[in-house]
Amino acid sequence: RHSAAASLRTPTMDESLAAPLECVATLRGHNEPCVWHVAWSPTSLTVASCAADRAIRLWAPQRGGWECVAILEDGHERTVRRVSWAPCGTLFASCSFDKTAMIWKCENGEFDCIASLEGHESEVKSVAWSPSGEYIATCGRDKSVWVWQAEDDEYEVAMVLNSHTQDVKDVVWQPNDDVLASCSYDDTIKIIKQDDDDWRCHSTLCGHTSTVWGLAFSEDGRSLASCSDDRSVVLWRDPEGCLAFRRAASIADVHDRAIYSIAWGKGRGGVEQLVTGGGDDALCFLSVSLDIGGGEQAPPAAPAVCGVQARPEDGTASLRVVGRVPSAHGGDINCVSWSTFSSDDQAGTLLASAGDDGTIRIWRAVG
Repeated sequence: RHSAAASLRTPTMDESLAAPLECVATLRGHNEPCVWHVAWSPTSLTVASCAADRAIRLWAPQRGGWECVAILEDGHERTVRRVSWAPCGTLFASCSFDKTAMIWKCENGEFDCIASLEGHESEVKSVAWSPSGEYIATCGRDKSVWVWQAEDDEYEVAMVLNSHTQDVKDVVWQPNDDVLASCSYDDTIKIIKQDDDDWRCHSTLCGHTSTVWGLAFSEDGRSLASCSDDRSVVLWRDPEGCLAFRRAASIADVHDRAIYSIAWGKGRGGVEQLVTGGGDDALCFLSVSLDIGGGEQAPPAAPAVCGVQARPEDGTASLRVVGRVPSAHGGDINCVSWSTFSSDDQAGTLLASAGDDGTIRIWRAVG
């Protein structure tokens, strides 16, 4: 998936749906127009980016602005598709179209590659470090999901799962447990869990009519949001905490084109909020209302997707678009990512976005 990078434009707010957000920095440095991914360190205001130029760049506040503080170019041989930090903040993983994932470790203030994870037969599309720090998940064009076990800088294969029937686009971990979700070109989401020493597909979620590009768990792990090529966002709920996710709410036509990335955060007053980025160059903000009650009337039947009849929405949640930045980038927005690190010198929650215009933008929630 590629689009021609358009000329850079100044981000403007849609006054009818004004997002409580301001752009505080536009970061340029990658040598190819497509920046695929951004990820915040869990322990500092450092953001990692990766791009088609095969490089990983680290950015941080310096002297009142944002600067590139490190460039890692001696690892991958093709496009770097995704980066993911370990919970400790001194390690991160990257994955590439060169069929590998790599582990980077900070020693004496510099990051070096300490391991290469090999096994995928084609492009690796996503990598995610588990909240326990014990596992790394990867997925790829070969339709497989891999779990690697990390121990003392050694990385061994713990599982290879072939539950999807097409290219796997994303993998994410539940925040409070080593439970994995994956999504695919086959329009489905898989919930994967460990059963004793084995890993297995626990359930399949069907709610989209086209490729599912991205996933995001809520902070408590009881809700999962998905975004798709069908331009919709679906909210899945597991209120009992037993991995019985069912479709609680959905909203169509959030963007004018495909939605490539979704992230969960907190809005003003601690309100649950989602942000999405898509092929229409826009950022959209959605408020999430949970546990609103289904009422007496049975919910309408959901359309048939994935070749089966989807479960109806249970009416216990709702989604509403509350803000929009229509020209957030000068091309497709490939990734959105909230920072969870707080610092006295950076008021407000920070959001990073990456696009086909070759830039990373840092946004600050206001109001």
